Amino acid sequence: MLIQTAERTAPVTIAPSAGLLASVAAWFWIDVTQAGHVAFLLIAHPPERRPDESPQVIEARMRGLAHALTLAEPHKPLPDIGPRLFMYRSADALLSLDDCDYLLHVPIGGQWARFVCDGGTVTVVVGLDPLAPGSPIEAVDAYITQRVTEGRLLLGKTRAEHPRNANRPGVTPV
Repeated sequence: MLIQTAERTAPVTIAPSAGLLASVAAWFWIDVTQAGHVAFLLIAHPPERRPDESPQVIEARMRGLAHALTLAEPHKPLPDIGPRLFMYRSADALLSLDDCDYLLHVPIGGQWARFVCDGGTVTVVVGLDPLAPGSPIEAVDAYITQRVTEGRLLLGKTRAEHPRNANRPGVTPV
């Protein structure tokens, strides 16, 4: 969904809500890249479930989420979005968003958590198109391969903040 103006075309964004954060699906893995080992966190919206969820609305919601994380398009340099991960318990991560009273709760695995707690870099990837929760790794690979060439992923790199900051006042995990 785009808004046309005389000066430019701007994508529509919808600020992240508690409902959005509770409904998104996440996949996580560690891979070897040119920069060495990197943890990845892919966040995507599930397919349409209600009449008010069109592809345009889903894209606007996911753009809002990406905006709150200050992510960039895949053809631009990967921005450092600052320490936004809070490791919580031994198998949970909380991701903080700008101007949002909620944290995104992501259940993660032990190896991923250890890598991140040891200072490993995390590439956060937000998909603008739906992906079914629980999709197998082959479907996730195909999703990423197709969306990156189409510019339908937004990315940034982050790292964990000290775990004691996970219970910041005024911020609620979803």
